[in-house]
Amino acid sequence: MKVNKAHEIEKVAAVTEEVEASFKLIIAGLKNLNDQTSFVSNNHVTLQLFSSGFERIVKILLLLKDKYLTGNYPELQKAKNKFNNYDNGHGIEKMLDDLIKYSKDVEIMQRVPMVREDLNFIENNKSFREFLKIITEFSIRQRYYYIDTIILENSNQTFNPFDNFKKFIYSFGSETDLTQLTHQQEERLVIKGAIVCIEKGVTAISRFFTHGLGDFGKQFYGDFSSFIILNDKDLGKLKYLEKKKVPSNSYKAINPFSLSFLFIRLSSKSKTLYSKNYDNWAFTVDKVKVYFKKPNFYFTKIGQKVFALTGKTSTRFKTPTYFNSEKLKPKAYALYLLDEAKTLNEKQKTT
Repeated sequence: MKVNKAHEIEKVAAVTEEVEASFKLIIAGLKNLNDQTSFVSNNHVTLQLFSSGFERIVKILLLLKDKYLTGNYPELQKAKNKFNNYDNGHGIEKMLDDLIKYSKDVEIMQRVPMVREDLNFIENNKSFREFLKIITEFSIRQRYYYIDTIILENSNQTFNPFDNFKKFIYSFGSETDLTQLTHQQEERLVIKGAIVCIEKGVTAISRFFTHGLGDFGKQFYGDFSSFIILNDKDLGKLKYLEKKKVPSNSYKAINPFSLSFLFIRLSSKSKTLYSKNYDNWAFTVDKVKVYFKKPNFYFTKIGQKVFALTGKTSTRFKTPTYFNSEKLKPKAYALYLLDEAKTLNEKQKTT
């Protein structure tokens, strides 16, 4: 029987694109905020970046939650109805609150102290909730606040996201004796305070990838790992903007005839996949082999080289993922490799 997973692969690729876009929008917003010379600067672009980035990431998490719980993404009309309940898909605050509500029933999210603390922050921190309110109002109805001000016959009395964002930033000086600081020191103090608050919020939201959606969610957190690994001492330093040396760049594929792979193979289950059974075969060879090694490691042998199928496996065994195989067709990907390898994991079958 042929396995046609083309549409499912397209969906996975789309999720990956959206996660990457939301990350880039949020860090661009943080960079814009950090580059300000004054907290009273024009924040239009910054708010646009934050509102778009946060809206995208909470939407994706809600869709991933549906997939994780039901096995399927919601159908088009159901998805439209779902997001209509969130102010036509712009209600960032409502969407995040639903994710927080969901987390109450996720045992690991309530059991791990660090995760529980992060969730408490996005649910109850006064400053972060004010930030959420501002970007939500901006997203729903105030993106054209100044255009409306120009064309209204009377003074615009609606919620002003720009003034409120300035108040949000300045609030981080409320517990400091600002009389002892220069104007420049005061500006940096309050802007850094706002950045730290937003970073903590992003870190907490990222926990849904790592702790809220099982192994399924861990496939997608991508660049948000930069926030997940942030220590308190690194908050406000925008370290995720720094170009880093990636350890995986030095990883080498495993020789299938090596002693190290012999030990892996002897303690693994394996399965051979043939090109004739797949409509979207991604390789220039006619067959590949996938392996499962307890407790949760996955490999694939392509030609005469062995690669990892997950980031965890890659890190543990210092070997690159299959994307580094010269047998992979240009711009191709084969998500079915991990799906097939997971069928060898009895624990995975029962979850």
